[in-house]
Parts: sequence; structure tokens; C-alpha cells
Amino acid sequence: MKRILLCIFLISLISIISCCNPEDSAADTQIKTLNEEELMEKYGSKDLTEEKVDSIIKSIKWTTNKKPTILGSRHAKKGGTFVYGDPGYPATLRTEGENANYVITWMLQMLIYETLLSLDPVTLEYVPSLADKWCITEDKKTYFYHINPAAKWQDEKPVTAFDIVATYDLLTDEGIRYPFTNDLYRNKYARPIALSASIVMVETKILQWSLFLYFSQSFSILPEHIIGKITASEYMKEYNNKMMVGSGPYMFESAIPNQSIVLKRDTNWWATNLKRNQGLYNFDRFKYVFYTDETLLEENFKKGAVDAFLTHSTKLQKWVKDFTPEKMNSIKYNHIIKQKVYNDSPKGTYGYHFNMRAEPFNDIRVRKAFCLLLDREKMIEKLFFGETKHMDSYFSNLPYENKNNPKTRYNPTEAIKLLEEAGYSQKNLNEEGYIVKDGKVFELNLNVYITDDTRVETLFQEELQKAGIKINLKNVTWASHTKEIADRNFKIARMGFTGLLFPNPESGYHSKYADKKNNNNIWGIKNKRVDEICEQNNLEFDIKKRIKLIQELDSILVNEYLAALFWYQDNIKMLYWNKFGTPEFVLARYESYYYLEYQIVTYWWYDEKADKALQEAKGKEVMLPGRPSEVRYWEKYR
Repeated sequence: MKRILLCIFLISLISIISCCNPEDSAADTQIKTLNEEELMEKYGSKDLTEEKVDSIIKSIKWTTNKKPTILGSRHAKKGGTFVYGDPGYPATLRTEGENANYVITWMLQMLIYETLLSLDPVTLEYVPSLADKWCITEDKKTYFYHINPAAKWQDEKPVTAFDIVATYDLLTDEGIRYPFTNDLYRNKYARPIALSASIVMVETKILQWSLFLYFSQSFSILPEHIIGKITASEYMKEYNNKMMVGSGPYMFESAIPNQSIVLKRDTNWWATNLKRNQGLYNFDRFKYVFYTDETLLEENFKKGAVDAFLTHSTKLQKWVKDFTPEKMNSIKYNHIIKQKVYNDSPKGTYGYHFNMRAEPFNDIRVRKAFCLLLDREKMIEKLFFGETKHMDSYFSNLPYENKNNPKTRYNPTEAIKLLEEAGYSQKNLNEEGYIVKDGKVFELNLNVYITDDTRVETLFQEELQKAGIKINLKNVTWASHTKEIADRNFKIARMGFTGLLFPNPESGYHSKYADKKNNNNIWGIKNKRVDEICEQNNLEFDIKKRIKLIQELDSILVNEYLAALFWYQDNIKMLYWNKFGTPEFVLARYESYYYLEYQIVTYWWYDEKADKALQEAKGKEVMLPGRPSEVRYWEKYR
């Protein structure tokens, strides 16, 4: 589940914390520390009298959740290091601002910083985090949070309501060079008000069910005693390759650009003894190591330099043919565990997306024909070895999926019939066998990323050619590909969208974005009912009713043939060295494979006894205790 935040404002100076050592200074200038009265002056309300503030506080009807699901294992032990490899070092270690939207950066953020509330990992109900209780007013436009009095930063300073306001200030400061974040918080939330050192009031500018979710669970809090004393520009520069102190279970230790990032467990974490955290966050250290490509990463995993290895959909051939007991003794003798874990994580949307703003894809018959010419059955069997499933929804693997959606399958006869109806006749083929309409060859460019696997494109190209359509595969960089899509300078494009547990369809499907650049409505869809659903969804606080709305939306989108949808994996495929303890469920219910390392650091632990047995067995034909090849723990919750 995902996140954003911070703040800023320049004032006088004291020693500022460094990410590596809480006693170091983030700047050499000395700043005066504000007392509580001065902080209230800066972050409290200038329009409310003390009497009015007291009246507001007395009127708050607090709620909390005292029965969160406990997932930590009673067998877990603290200690050891978990090492994970990745081919891409993030552009910045800042959690906010320009270039901060990397998956790795987000994962580090979740381990170092905390949000006001969390979501229960099984029920998705709100549970305490930095705030121990909260309140939503009857009009659902004002929120109150009470900061847990035990909460503290890793430099021992208390977490306060002032930190929340300061974080908002940073996120709305144009100095972070990220207009989306600026606009999100500035346009939808008024500046929070510290009613006291422990209570913050948040008022929204519009009525929308998701705003409480975003502010509670996606708004990572940063320390005012650091960000309140530097400008946004100074923050952008100072924390580009290090991270300031947080309040979470891990703290930043070191980073070597393009080589490694290391976090260490905060042994004095304020929440370590809370029941909900028992058995979690067990590794003493978490280390990212970076390699220039996937091949090097795989080689280093096999050597034992990396502890776990994720198999993506593009590497399924290796999973089926290479990562086998016949090919690897380390798997045969359980030195390496090969495992599939099934869960309920969102699968997103992936496929060939059509630009409906102009010919030929402004005609639904052409869009549907292209969908019918994508031979997914062959690709799933030949390229993915039966390890993927057809994607027939824009909300696959979620309750929002409409099970009555049409199951579009390969049918070239029906595709040609639709093309004929749209004016692309088989009677008008040129010498090369391509359709000519109005004197022009039916010809399109399809981008392929440099060094990317083009087997899917090649098979699709062959099927289109049989139907008289010429597709040119165009080698481009990822940057140029995404720019073409953002500028709407494309006809057909391969693209994926991350799935959300709580969909926000307005940003992707509302017609108000159809004719604008740089947003998620890449298709240019304009549909009155879709607009109504998006607007009703924003105002609907009942999740059961939202599910019905999104299911209706799903049906409309599928029947509009916005994209030739691909396939998805309904499980996470991974390899890991047999030296770790895991809970019975192994991985979380709702987290996707993108966040594998975060899940491991959260739930697993180092098993010293197992590691000793592994080291003695390495390179020998010695069998170690195995693990289940498939884990389906979460299916019983569906």
C-alpha cells in the first residue's frame, strides 16, 4: 500500500540531523530551536481563539482500532542481514519531489518513515500508526488525528502535530519541483492546523471519500525539527543521496551511488513492543546491491551474494526450463527454495493501448479487430509456458472485476469481417499484401524498447500482416516512448498501469482529461456514463457500493475495446536461499511482486541454525529440509 509527504520553511538555525548519525548536522549553520509556544504560533491557527480551540477539542468523537490482525510469527528472531539485488539505482533517495517516484525509494520510505494510520493487512480497516486515534466529522470534510504520546523520532525527539503541518508545507512548496504533489495537497486540503502539540485538524476543500485514505495512509510524516529549518531547495539538494531520521523500524545507514543502500534496524524504535508489531521487522540490516543488468543479478544470486531472486513474466522460460532440480543442484537439494505464492494483489492493466482521438482507432470496429488478432492463447502457451492467465478486466484479481465481461479471444475471421465493415477491405490489397484505403497503406508504428524482448511484438506483427495490416517495430528508449504517449503522439502503444486496491477511475477515464496531455487518460475516452461513475465513486463512502460502480465501469471499458489486453501472473514466483524463517503465508495478502523485498524485510527472519546447515551443505549433494512449492494461504479468505 503506497505513499507521499513532507514540508519546509526557513527559520534561524541549530544542529540539524544527518541521516547517517542523528548527532551530525545536516547543515553547518546553527539554528534556534523553537519552543512549543513558538511552534504553535507557526503551525497553529491564527483565526481560532483559545476558547474556540478548546471547544473543538472537547467536541471530537475519537475512534480507534484495538484489534488489528497480528501477522508476525512467534518463532521470529531478531538478527542477521537480508541482501536484495536490483538493476536500477534510484535517481534520488529523497522521498519527495522530482524523481522521487521510484519503487525502491517508496520501499525505503515505508521502512524509515510512518504514516498517521495504516491499513490492516487482512481486513484493510484503518489501524493506528503514528496516530493512536482519529475522527471524521459528520460532513466527512474534517479529520482529526491524535498523535501517540510514545511516538518519537530516531533522534529521540517526540513526534508532534507540528510535524504533520510541516510535512504539508514541504509537499505544497514548488521548490520540490513536482507539480502533481503540489496540486494534490494544495487543491484538495487546506493547510492542517495544530490544535495542540498532539492533535492536528485537517480540513478538505472538496468532498471525496479517498481523501481520508490518502492523508491517513499515503502521507509519510517527516520531522519538523529538520524540514522546518531548511528551504525546499535545500531539502532537494541535501537529501538527494541520503535520508533524514524517521520514526519507523529502520534507519538509513549508508549509500554508495549505483552500488548499495543499507538500512539498519532501530533497536530503540518506539513501536517495537506494540502487539501489532510483534514478530515483524526482524533483520538487523537490509542491504540493496545494484548490478548493471538482470544477468549479473542472477549470477550473483546463484553465488549467494544476493538472498532472493524474483522471476518476472519476461523470465518465465528460465523459471520453467532453467530454475529446475534437473538443471540446478542447489534447487534439487533445497539449498535454494523455489516457490510460488498466491495472493490477492492488484494486477494492473497491461496491453496494446489505442489512441481513440484519430484514425484508425476512433472506430470501435478497428479496435475490436486488433483485440481479436492478438493470439494470446499461443503466446501464453509458447512464450509463457502456461504460467499466465488472460487479462479480461481493467481490475484483474480484485473484487472490482466484472465477471460478466466478454472473453475476447483470437478470431481472425471475425477481425477481418470487422475491418471490412470499417472500410479496410481485403479486396484492396497492394502487391505486398497490405490493405490500401483512400490511397494509403494501412500502416502503423509500434514502439519496442531498446534491448527489450520483442517476441510478443513479432508474433502480433505476423498476425496483423496476415490481415493486411503493416506494423513497423520502432526501436526507442523508454524516455522517448513515454514522452510520445504523454504528448498523445502515438496510434498504438504497449503500456502498463499499476493496479490499486482502491481504484481512482477519475484520473484515468474521465472525459475532462481526454484532450489534455500528460495524464492517465491516454486513450482519449469520452463517455457520459463513465464520467457519472467517476463522480459518483468520489462521493460514495460505502465500499460495497463503490465496488458495484467500478464493476459497471469495468464492463464499459472492456466493451469499448480501449486496449488489446495481455495476461497476468496470479502468483509471485521467487527463489531464495534456505536460511530464513517465514510465516505460514510467506508473503502479504495484498502486496504485489513489485514490493517483494519490503514484504521479506517485514515478515521474515534470519535463521542462524538453518544458515549453518546451508553453509555446510553448499556444493555437496546434501538434502536440506524443503518448503512447499506453492503457498495458497490467502485463498481461504476470499
